[in-house]
Amino acid sequence: MDAEEIEKAVEQRRVWLDKQLDVAAARLAVRLVGDPVNTFDMRSAGAVAQDGDNGDVWLRVVVEDADYEPVCRWDGNVVANSILGVDKPIVLRWYDWRHAEEYLWGRRLRGEVMTLAPGETVAPGGVLRDDPMLSDSWWHELGWSLSALSDTPMQWHNELGVVDTTIRDVRFHFGFTLSEKAFADVNWTTAHADLHWGNLRRPQLCILDWESWRPAFAGYDLATLYCNSVLHEPTARRIGETPELQTRSGQLALLSAICRYLSVIGEGSDIDLIEGRLRAHGANILSRVRG
Repeated sequence: MDAEEIEKAVEQRRVWLDKQLDVAAARLAVRLVGDPVNTFDMRSAGAVAQDGDNGDVWLRVVVEDADYEPVCRWDGNVVANSILGVDKPIVLRWYDWRHAEEYLWGRRLRGEVMTLAPGETVAPGGVLRDDPMLSDSWWHELGWSLSALSDTPMQWHNELGVVDTTIRDVRFHFGFTLSEKAFADVNWTTAHADLHWGNLRRPQLCILDWESWRPAFAGYDLATLYCNSVLHEPTARRIGETPELQTRSGQLALLSAICRYLSVIGEGSDIDLIEGRLRAHGANILSRVRG
């Protein structure tokens, strides 16, 4: 498709998603009061809504897309209600249905009513460009939340083949083949797995978007946040110097996160801004963890 066709397709998807918000609002008995907010990939949309005695809530609608599975788990947000000790929204109720009209006919959709996150998003595009203006207490809360999350038990079926994927991506982006032995002593933890500045709120910490939480290399959440901070050196330094990222597992987590973001360079997101820094840092890490 040429640029004009892509623009028309994106607009068609946006209008369709807005209509699905209306459908979800009716089925979940809430009243939309805010303007719709769409994700970059036009896979989901959300808006502030009124929910009777619960007051303001967030209504989200998402459309099933096989290209995102199993990275984005259909029940991720709902099952995340079981996580304790983490500052995050709670899903109050939800509803699934199949779309019965021609455009995206048969696709499954889900509407979720969840508690409204306080404050504002630190960096809506995900990548930090300047001082996030966060208090020391905010950083402490983040540390406590990630620690509580890491202690959350979760079954591990290796759905994503993380080790194999990292080996393959390192070969593609850096031209070097890591041995599986390089991962023999890696530590694993339960992670949010999509921790960037678009999923963090201020001035009170709240962590959004729990579709992807899963086991990962220990330190992976800090690794993804580091990647999204490299344009603001003081913040990147603060995250990069955390003890979790000084370990071998933390370095492999950083390498894995860097490869993940390099894989989406050129798609028009803010990630395009950090390619050079990611490649340089990845090469530096690789020189130390080869095995």
